[in-house]
Amino acid sequence: INATCRQIAEWRDVLPPDSCVGLNLSSVQFANRDLVASVASAIELYGINPHQLELEVTESTLITNVEHTRQVLRQLRELGVRTAIDDFGTGHSSLAQLRDIPFNELKIDQGFVHRAWQDDTLRAIYDASLAMGKQLGMDIVAEGVEDRNDWDLLRQTGCDMAQGNFISEPLLPADLPIWQQTWHQRILDESLVSEQ
Repeated sequence: INATCRQIAEWRDVLPPDSCVGLNLSSVQFANRDLVASVASAIELYGINPHQLELEVTESTLITNVEHTRQVLRQLRELGVRTAIDDFGTGHSSLAQLRDIPFNELKIDQGFVHRAWQDDTLRAIYDASLAMGKQLGMDIVAEGVEDRNDWDLLRQTGCDMAQGNFISEPLLPADLPIWQQTWHQRILDESLVSEQ
């Protein structure tokens, strides 16, 4: 958590104000009783906007201790930290848990995104996940966007954000400013954003 908050501080002049940096939490990290205090301490130490930190937990983490999960996520939200449910569709969370646990963001697992444009079963799961997340007031991220066809499906269906190799392979922190310039030019050159 400290390293992520330090990186956000170092990117202060590069990150758009409404963007955030995500950090995956393991079930062990999430079970740590000092998690919320550690997050609050790191935010204060590096002087970052808490909305620029997003903590991601997988569905499987939710079912281990629902009450603890609910309490921790509410405390994180009170700090102003964003929270996301990662790899959605691969675990066993119930709709009631999604209703009761305060997530900002739902990340649709890559297994339901890549090739959903040509596979009716994947498309049905993708569409249902997208619609449910929207109805629950969450921002939606589609993982596993590997090609232009995947990207076009997201644009056509109104998905909020995308993640995958079509956008960028994993980067070192120092490479972010260069990627931003390249991506903006690519959008112009390839018309990746449809005209409204």
